[in-house]
Amino acid sequence: MNESDADMGAVTETPGGDYRPWTVIAAAGLFWLLAIGLAAAGGWGLLQVVTGGVDSASAAVGVVVVAWLLAAYHWLIGRRFLQRRNVIAQAVFMSLLWLPVGWFLREAAHPALGLASWALAVAMLAMIMAPPTRRAVGFGDGRPFGE
Repeated sequence: MNESDADMGAVTETPGGDYRPWTVIAAAGLFWLLAIGLAAAGGWGLLQVVTGGVDSASAAVGVVVVAWLLAAYHWLIGRRFLQRRNVIAQAVFMSLLWLPVGWFLREAAHPALGLASWALAVAMLAMIMAPPTRRAVGFGDGRPFGE
């Protein structure tokens, strides 16, 4: 709700207009944590290429590039959450992708990493779909099409 001054138009905003619930901060933090982990994994992969620890350097470089691109995208989603932009759909999609990653990690003899991946996906979905987060970013406001 804005108050108006006859000479200046709208001069004040409602107090608390920049309020971020803890769920938004937690969701952004989880995405940033993932971004840091993916960037570190890319750095480790690059180190493996440099030291000759891989059979195919071109394939390893491809994995490094994908890891860094995913890290940048996760960082962007976290940043947009803090800006209170509606990135719910992208965040849910990226969170759900960690479920099959966890399954593949468990099948590749890394059960602890697989379970951690599943726990991370569940925590991210819980923070994203929490009512305070959805209200803070304006998810489901029902704006007419084309506006």
